[in-house]
Amino acid sequence: MERFLLKAAVFLSSAAAALALTSLMLGSDFELKLSGLITATVFFALAQSLLSPLIERQIHKRARAVVGGVGIISTFVALLITATLTSGLTIHGFGTWAAATLLVWLITAIGVWILPGVFSSDRKGRGDGDTKVIDASGDVKKG
Repeated sequence: MERFLLKAAVFLSSAAAALALTSLMLGSDFELKLSGLITATVFFALAQSLLSPLIERQIHKRARAVVGGVGIISTFVALLITATLTSGLTIHGFGTWAAATLLVWLITAIGVWILPGVFSSDRKGRGDGDTKVIDASGDVKKG
């Protein structure tokens, strides 16, 4: 349960950061209302977490050459679902869609790589002799 909650916190935090930073970088073409940030983040994170495995399975069956693009494809589809189903996110123009997809994908990937250390409850130097290390996939290992 702790591992699941840690993964959820990391992914929600990285999704919120990615949407907010993308909004700041792209300006009025990527409208993220402050009042809709939480709703947009939850929709995006849920869509992304459900779509990634589904898209990856379909690509493995049909086109192994594009497996590396699963994250970008699922990010685009998750943004599309979020923009369609919530009033908190509006994206204007093809260029903005492309830039937003790449930025959100990149920022989320960086966040998922960095944030597990921030959310780790056990860190080196606490004196208890047993430290837990949380790797990028969210797995907890004793160190």
